[in-house]
Amino acid sequence: MEDKDITQEIGVAELQTQQERPSYIRDWLRKNTFHHTQFDDVRRLVALKKKQKVAVSLCFPTLNEENTVGREIALIRDELVERYPLIDEIAVVDSGSTDCTKQVAEEAGADFYYSGDILSKYRFYRGKGENLWKSLYALRGDIICWLDADIRNMHPRFVLGLVGPLLEHPEISYVKAFYKRPIRSKGELRHTGGGRVTELVVRPFFNLLFPELTGIAQPLSGEYAGRRELLERLPFFTGYGVEAGHLIDILRIFGIDAIGQCDIVVRVHRNQSIEALRSMSYRILKILLQRADDMGRIEIFQDLSDSLQVITGVKRLYSMEKMKVWGTERPPIISIPEYREKHGITVDTSEKRDREALRPLPYTASLMFHEDLVIPRLKGQTKDEVIRELVRAGKERILDLAEAEKELLTSGDVIETPIGKNIALFHAFGAFVDDIVPIIGLSPDGIDMKSLDSAPIHIALMFLAPEYLGEIYNRIVESFAKVFSRMEHFEWLLRCGTPDEIIAFYSYLEAKNKIMKMLRIEDIQSICL
Repeated sequence: MEDKDITQEIGVAELQTQQERPSYIRDWLRKNTFHHTQFDDVRRLVALKKKQKVAVSLCFPTLNEENTVGREIALIRDELVERYPLIDEIAVVDSGSTDCTKQVAEEAGADFYYSGDILSKYRFYRGKGENLWKSLYALRGDIICWLDADIRNMHPRFVLGLVGPLLEHPEISYVKAFYKRPIRSKGELRHTGGGRVTELVVRPFFNLLFPELTGIAQPLSGEYAGRRELLERLPFFTGYGVEAGHLIDILRIFGIDAIGQCDIVVRVHRNQSIEALRSMSYRILKILLQRADDMGRIEIFQDLSDSLQVITGVKRLYSMEKMKVWGTERPPIISIPEYREKHGITVDTSEKRDREALRPLPYTASLMFHEDLVIPRLKGQTKDEVIRELVRAGKERILDLAEAEKELLTSGDVIETPIGKNIALFHAFGAFVDDIVPIIGLSPDGIDMKSLDSAPIHIALMFLAPEYLGEIYNRIVESFAKVFSRMEHFEWLLRCGTPDEIIAFYSYLEAKNKIMKMLRIEDIQSICL
């Protein structure tokens, strides 16, 4: 199909207002936007696959999808495995379904995995992103195609339109589907109206802070495919937001030209309630803000809470409910030794690409701090007293208080800062937590750490994490050492009287350091505030 025809087919309103867009978005749309009919010749795609000597895996992430996943698998298997050998493997990675998803999937001819059984050493989190991350370990394909398991109008075009661009265009490494999304209202299926979170949250956010991604027609579409060498270098958010996170991280690491999109025409699926979309929007917005801060496009000076507060009730019977909208971030799977061993990957740290793959995203330590885990005035004056006080503050997030305290009492580093004012850091890694728990406390009167110089410590940080997240500890140490580069920084932090003030001031210090790094200013002592 010619470029002009593509433009007419997708009917994207952006193209009519292209003078308001950067020219590279217009160029990207012309080069990297496709229609599924361009890839109808399955024999040609099979020939390309054989010529390139690549394997293609298809995966369905599931949770209680017995009503639709069997038909999806059977249709694709009949057409693209048996009739045309385009797909080499079909698998389901499941979050722990309580219905007959497993039986239905296996009867339809798919391999079935429980996400919790894959890389079990690294624990298990519910969520689509977790299933996708784990599937990279389980699947063998060089190209991975993921489809949602609730599609009611499944057709081979969902696979052909995603895998086809990767086989025909070697410069593209990740392809997203877009389509019209009907919505069911009052028992009727309306032609449009789906994609509410995209239109109300993600698209406005991209226009404000990530204009490079404004040409993506449906950033939250659940159908996409990618080359393994790209996917294994991406972080994965475990729940809502994995799609938006992918786009930002691909832009950050590989650039916009690595992304393509394909018009699949229409997708019919189960529409979610406004309550479910509210939680989804909150989680996605938090991820977008976090990435914007990570990349220096905004600076956040307060706690990004995991709790969504909602007012409920009628007339005078109102109440506030706090809903936990939780998720975590999985590191690029190529950083996991078991993954590299299974897939025969050797990392050469002399190569920039491999170095970048194993290097964590620039970390904003202040985003870890939560209001309930910040103690403006510690009561304890000795190491043991302070550890117990910090542990009590985190009791809602610590699974085994006794074991955590036991481990912490044997730890204790002192971070030396350039100004001679040191910081106490207590750390422990183990199964007594299932995510990072950082707790910070201030002590204007000082803590006796029995250190060699016998100087009292005024700032204490406790860091708890599962074993596999321990590498973040080094980044926290580095962040703390850098921000306290001037005496006034240290003294002003001790003046903060509330958790919000402490988080905001520490965020300010991190933002200042980012600017210094951007300007390549090494002698920070010579710079005035």
